[in-house]
Amino acid sequence: MLDVKALSSWLLALIMLTTHAVLAQEPSYLLPPGALSTRGSQIVSQTGDPVRILAVGVFTDVSNDARRIVNAGFNTLRVEWSNRTLEEKLPQLDLVVASAGRVGLKVILDNHYNEGLNDPCSAQQANGLWYSLGGASDDTDGCATRGTVTDARFVKDWERVALHYKSNETVIGYDLRNEPLAYPGMSTWEPGCQNQDHNIRCMYERVGNAILAIDPEKLIICEGPQNYKHAFADRSWPAPWGDLSLAGELPVNLLVPNKLVYSVHDYPSPIAGYTPDSGEAKVMQMQNVWGYLVTRNIAPVWIGEMGSNMMASSDNAWAQTLIDYANGRLGRLGGPEFSSNQQGIGIGWWWAGNQTYSTVQPSGIFTPDGSLNERQQRVYRQFSYRRN
Repeated sequence: MLDVKALSSWLLALIMLTTHAVLAQEPSYLLPPGALSTRGSQIVSQTGDPVRILAVGVFTDVSNDARRIVNAGFNTLRVEWSNRTLEEKLPQLDLVVASAGRVGLKVILDNHYNEGLNDPCSAQQANGLWYSLGGASDDTDGCATRGTVTDARFVKDWERVALHYKSNETVIGYDLRNEPLAYPGMSTWEPGCQNQDHNIRCMYERVGNAILAIDPEKLIICEGPQNYKHAFADRSWPAPWGDLSLAGELPVNLLVPNKLVYSVHDYPSPIAGYTPDSGEAKVMQMQNVWGYLVTRNIAPVWIGEMGSNMMASSDNAWAQTLIDYANGRLGRLGGPEFSSNQQGIGIGWWWAGNQTYSTVQPSGIFTPDGSLNERQQRVYRQFSYRRN
């Protein structure tokens, strides 16, 4: 005679064992389920536990590489899109988001440029703005490509993306604009919405609040405009990584609290063309233009892009400075320190590609034969995150 009670107990035990086995196999650096928020300088889970975003940048369809990316040590994809190609790009984005979700990766969507063409503006839009038509633009993207994106369209496109991914828990945040520039005639950081054609702080508020009105769960990521000459708050400091020197005094104000993350990008001198790229002098400069937001517990800052093929002689010094700074080991130099269960500063490695290697431009975390580039992995693996 079938003992239903005994069978039920056996099935329950089997389910529990299977669940524990799956959890044991899940990498400890994957982000927990649910929406993320902020608390002071920390990004936190729904349970209030600090987390660390370890992302890799995505320019191509990596839906078949999601598991390899997890195994490399990442928990998030930073995926680009452009305004001009948004509608045709959405199906591809859907494939990447779905494949990421199946292996436990999260996704941050990044508005990388307006026109999305294979011109010099594909890495950084040369007009320094978030739009390419009307306003302060010359009706191009700064690379002689005719502009098609007004400020109004820029807002509408982000609303389109927000509505499309509303309630999708794999998509955790939106990087509103890749590498704006702060040279004369470009992006500024000003109070309120004065000088709206240039004031990127105002744009971040307008777009961030438009997104949160549709989906209040997502993180809103705001990059400081880059300027290799003068920071907004003090002309004696450059801000090549992104100028957030006024963000403490003039913050981006979002209607939904605890959703704001600031961001900078950091590359070694063979790529960025800027020195010092390591050591005490760099630490002091970082503190003045963005690091103070972390040390004063004002807001999280995410190094949304960093990367190197680790082949130039100076790359190791650059990497070690960032590793020590982001992990809280340079408090003696004024850098951030982290205690208890706090997490270090998150990163976004550039990028999930496999081009032929050079000593300069990042060629991707995979080699052309598909294997993992160990020189790079030895660096980004040191920005570790382990769940409690």
